[in-house]
Amino acid sequence: MKIGIFGGTFDPIHNGHIHIAKEALSQFDLDKVIFIPSGNSYMKSDVTPAIHRFNMLKLAVEDIEKFETSDIEIKRPGYTYTKDTVIELKKLYPNDELYFLVGTDTLFNIEKWYEPQFLFDNLIFLVADRNDSESKKKVDYLKFQFNAEIEFLNNDFYDISSSEIREYIKKNGYSFEDKRISENISSEVLEYIKSNHLYLDMNEKEMVELLSKDLKESRLIHTLGVMDMACKLAKIYNVDNKKATVAALLHDCAKYMDFNEKLAICERNFEELNEFEKQSDSLLHAKAGAWYAYEKYGIKDKEILDAIKFHTTGRPDMNMLEKIIFISDFIEVGRTHSEKLPMYRMIATVDIDLVCMNILKDISDYLNSNEETKKLIDPMTEETYKFYKKLISDRESKQ
Repeated sequence: MKIGIFGGTFDPIHNGHIHIAKEALSQFDLDKVIFIPSGNSYMKSDVTPAIHRFNMLKLAVEDIEKFETSDIEIKRPGYTYTKDTVIELKKLYPNDELYFLVGTDTLFNIEKWYEPQFLFDNLIFLVADRNDSESKKKVDYLKFQFNAEIEFLNNDFYDISSSEIREYIKKNGYSFEDKRISENISSEVLEYIKSNHLYLDMNEKEMVELLSKDLKESRLIHTLGVMDMACKLAKIYNVDNKKATVAALLHDCAKYMDFNEKLAICERNFEELNEFEKQSDSLLHAKAGAWYAYEKYGIKDKEILDAIKFHTTGRPDMNMLEKIIFISDFIEVGRTHSEKLPMYRMIATVDIDLVCMNILKDISDYLNSNEETKKLIDPMTEETYKFYKKLISDRESKQ
């Protein structure tokens, strides 16, 4: 078979992508075209979560004959190299010809890709043609330098890009009144973008509205209490108020997610879980919550996501935002589980590390109080307690 491979972020996929794939299918008599969205991690990339880009891709091409989608890159952890994808595809299609679809922008950067010679040895490149003499010179050079097999597609020029679509939505919301936008994305993809709140930064009110669907009323009241406390402490300790607000609002966003869904969201984002987290819903919801905040609420700020991720166990040497969310979750004014809380609320305004240590001691004492709760002790909590106990001890010894 002759198989077209179309890789990219597809953020989002639009008719220009579809047009190029159709022209490749027709002009080179391909048996099919496989669309492969790139993988991503919130620690390394600013693209939309892979699950959304893959879902939009499926909506756009699932009814088009000879078009397929593949998730082999988004299922691969770490950095994604095209060479790794080609190796996998060669195993799936050992006797077939692979045609790799690229735009002219890619053409001028392909030498910087990982092991370009391997790619030219194993792929036939099809380049979307913009009638650019510089592109033709580049192709001649690559053919000479790498013995590359490269062909131009005779395609119409689509004056639309994914980045332009994202910018339009960011400025105009989901009105889609500009026909250049609405006529270049399928209605199914437009609806998906809208229903999943993509490409727009949510404000506080919108987050609360969504949270009201994810959380029970009592948990939402607690969340708002955490937000109030976090904002108070953020002002005292000179932490960005918006970051504190968002982290506090979303710290429990996955609290009522089904346990298997929590495991699934961590798995698809390559989040490492220890044996305690795999068995404890109370521990798992923090790490799942960070990824849920990333996927559903569009949060890409690593400091905010880490504050959500460690709000239950803490971690040694937390940054100030992490300490604020960890403490606020424990001492917000709606909490009544300890007679020490009024004192902790007062101390938190002047010595946040001391409060961290005391809260961690209380948690450790409680979990060690009987055999059943001992099973819930996460090593991270113990490590964090030891860190802050030593920190306070060393500080006092110097005074």
